[in-house]
Amino acid sequence: MIGAIKQQARDLFAELDRVDWPSKEKVLTSAWTVVIVSVFVGVYLWSVDWVLSKGFAVLWLKTR
Repeated sequence: MIGAIKQQARDLFAELDRVDWPSKEKVLTSAWTVVIVSVFVGVYLWSVDWVLSKGFAVLWLKTR
C-alpha cells in the first residue's frame, strides 16, 4: 500500500517535470485579456438588458 502511494507520487512528479509551463508574461497577458473581454461582455449585456427593459416598459404602458 505504501509502495503504491510512493510510486504514484514519483509518477506525479515525473509528469509535472514534462509539463510545458507558460511564462509569467504569457500568464499575465492572458489574465488581462480575460479581464478586458469580461468587462466588455458585461457592459454589452447590461446595455442590451437596459434597452430591452425600457422598450418593454414603454410597450407595456401603451397597451394599458
